[in-house]
Amino acid sequence: MSADLKISSALDSDLGFILKLNQKSLPAVSSIDLNRLVYFQKISPYFKIICKKSDSIGFLIGLNPGADYSSENYIWVNQKYHSFVYIDRIVIDEKHRNEGVGSFFYDHLKTSFRGKIENIICEVNIIPENKESMNFHKKYGFKEIGQKNTENSTKRVAYMSYK
Repeated sequence: MSADLKISSALDSDLGFILKLNQKSLPAVSSIDLNRLVYFQKISPYFKIICKKSDSIGFLIGLNPGADYSSENYIWVNQKYHSFVYIDRIVIDEKHRNEGVGSFFYDHLKTSFRGKIENIICEVNIIPENKESMNFHKKYGFKEIGQKNTENSTKRVAYMSYK
């Protein structure tokens, strides 16, 4: 299966796909607009899409410490850790979930940052519950490092770290 998968940097021509997939995946991820995606292209050391054969099926956006990014989750991580890649979002098209695509993506992320960072950090919604994501991250080896109410207490997240 992994022979069918290819990871590459997100190009301008991929942004429409990324926007559509992101918005289709609410509330598991936060809403985003095209301007924010263009901004992520500038500040993200890891802004990738994953394709199966020739079809785009997912994306991952990762940030390092000190980025000019006002997300309250990123700020929480940036205040507590100094050597990390923060996964702002990973989205896999629902038709391709539970096929090992997320693990393949994370394996690529780990390889890309090996020897450069101490932690891979993300957050997973507890309220509203994103059980699929929580199960995936625990199975992959992420451990909970904290929790926080966000978005005016309309959400609660668990921060997760992988070393």
